[in-house]
Amino acid sequence: MDWMSRRAMVTGLFGASMVLGTTRRAFAFSEDTPNVRTLALHENACGATASHKELVAEVERTLGDSYSPEEKKRVMAALTCPICGCPLSGLF
Repeated sequence: MDWMSRRAMVTGLFGASMVLGTTRRAFAFSEDTPNVRTLALHENACGATASHKELVAEVERTLGDSYSPEEKKRVMAALTCPICGCPLSGLF
């Protein structure tokens, strides 16, 4: 078995770090704000609008009369579908 010298190992690691450091950000994740068309496509593809309305109704039943209308609005504005992640704020 031929062992690599310490100098060869350090040189190889330095070369690998230079290659990784100079690459473009091809693998970087960037979040983009969806436009109206994309949102409409997602809404049509989701197919869960009926279940979204059921979720909103269930939350309204759960909150009942024990909360003020402002508190209910804040809770409803924070709701998202646990299945698809769609915001449910436009359904109440």
